[in-house]
Amino acid sequence: MPRVDTLAGACLATLVGVGAAVGQDSRTLPVPEVLYRAVRENLVRAERVAHLYAYQERRTDVHTNPFGRVGTGGTRVFEVYPSPTPGLIYRRLVQRNDVRVTVDELADQDRDYRRRVADVQRRSADRRPEARSRAEQEASRARDRRQRRIEDVVEALRFTLEGRTVYDGRPAITISFAPRPDAKPETREGRMAVKFEGTIWIDEAASEVMHVEGTSIDDITFGWGLAARVRKGASASLTRRPVADGLWMPTQIRLTGSGSAALFRRLVIDFTVDWFDYRRLEAHSATPFLDLAEPHLGSW
Repeated sequence: MPRVDTLAGACLATLVGVGAAVGQDSRTLPVPEVLYRAVRENLVRAERVAHLYAYQERRTDVHTNPFGRVGTGGTRVFEVYPSPTPGLIYRRLVQRNDVRVTVDELADQDRDYRRRVADVQRRSADRRPEARSRAEQEASRARDRRQRRIEDVVEALRFTLEGRTVYDGRPAITISFAPRPDAKPETREGRMAVKFEGTIWIDEAASEVMHVEGTSIDDITFGWGLAARVRKGASASLTRRPVADGLWMPTQIRLTGSGSAALFRRLVIDFTVDWFDYRRLEAHSATPFLDLAEPHLGSW
């Protein structure tokens, strides 16, 4: 089964890279460089403050076994509490197949999370200077990796400003993308991106990416094709909407297609992740869940 984080990363990197190489006549359209600069700035701004927002995530369960069988079915909903410390991000399961988990299960999860927090804090206290240096190095490497992924996707794709349209009732600008014939991507996101061609819709008034749709132009293989092969023609989409405080954030990613698993078994994919109920946290914290007086269960 394709990793949704890889697909999402490729889509998001594509968005940030929009406008890398466009040469269309723009007499009846916004000036491309101005539009792209505004879109980039909005995407970067959202990325920089994303860690200040908790949200809920609904995803289709994915099951695999050692024989390569892949199947989807059932859904789970998580409350996600961000943290600048990766090990302290809290994904709290609150719903399984449209049924809330029990109070006891919530308490068990919370107890485990508190243990994890205590362990991380204890280790940090034992070697504070070393931990600070390592954290800074990891943050620097993460920024470098992010930049490499963006550059890799930008270099692998060709973007073309197409025209005006209306999307979801709002005036939009469309941009098409396709792989460059001579592309040689080096990152996982780049290798995924060159498997697709499609369209990006930009809200003209807000200069925000609203939606991305792509169709695979080649088979997508996993585990050298032994674990799974998704046939040409699979579709992927990413949707962004204004959420808390008017900030635009991803709200859905979806992958549909067919292929084979473990060489012989038929594979049908309809995999969706929804992000919703974004909430601005009161303050920057490594453990925002523990700062809340009461857990937030949302409304479903």
